Amino acid sequence: MHSMEWDSIRIFLAVAEEGSMSAAALKLGMSQPTVSRHVLALEEKVGFNLFDRSTQGLGLTTAGKELLGTAKEAEKGVDGFIYKASAHSGKQVGHVRLAASDAISYYWLPSLLNAFRRQFPAIEIEILVANKEVNLNKREADLLISKVRPEQSDLVVSLLHSEPIGFYAHREYLKEFGYPTSVVEMHNNHHQVIGYDQQRVYIETARQFGDRLNRSQFKFRTDSFKMQLELARAKAGIAVVFHSVAERYPELQPIHFTDIELPDAQWWLVCHHDVHINPRIRHLMAFISEWFRSSQDKVLLIS
Repeated sequence: MHSMEWDSIRIFLAVAEEGSMSAAALKLGMSQPTVSRHVLALEEKVGFNLFDRSTQGLGLTTAGKELLGTAKEAEKGVDGFIYKASAHSGKQVGHVRLAASDAISYYWLPSLLNAFRRQFPAIEIEILVANKEVNLNKREADLLISKVRPEQSDLVVSLLHSEPIGFYAHREYLKEFGYPTSVVEMHNNHHQVIGYDQQRVYIETARQFGDRLNRSQFKFRTDSFKMQLELARAKAGIAVVFHSVAERYPELQPIHFTDIELPDAQWWLVCHHDVHINPRIRHLMAFISEWFRSSQDKVLLIS
């Protein structure tokens, strides 16, 4: 299969799943015009429309629906071929330096990387646990799981995963200080709030809530998710915690505010354009993407 044709099929699948060119472009880390060009080229190749266009978005035509299953099988076949061939290739040796925050590193990467090691035993992984921004242009890492979507044009970026978050506190803390029903009440009653320090993703998220949620109101400030979690578990105050992590600790109680709803945390898979053709990096990127896609309901967390 010609590489251009396979790229067009892969983009067709993304548009079908996301329902719009812009959403597919975001998922694939491409520009919307590039996605549109590939779809039009594929439609010209097959000789009919794959999508119905309307102001509400894109929907598959009858012919497009018939081809969707075949395209998915083709994707599985190509991925399976690459994985099996590379797993038996003596060329898949060397190391990849992977950077991620402490939250992702401690609670998601252990089981993911163990599964990767079983499939690619000759590839060594260096793990950089970093809550600061990692500069891929300076080769501080080969691959990055970022909590912020980078804007640099020389990076290959794709949306990896969305993870729900919420406010939590130790049950005994809430018994002692009371259960706030709003952020305003939380601040008026002088609750101990655990929050971010300098990290850009937290600052940008908090900015949309104005004065209701900002750095000056936090009694404890740290950019380490692990530290925020342990402070909450130590009855020190109220923190923002991933739901899937909080479920591991029955002493933590969710707090539902009436005046604020936190958006899901989004993670982006990023590498520099100069290295994305490296087989080791491509295999790790593909493995990470597939692992999160297929394991969202069974992520194994460490204690």
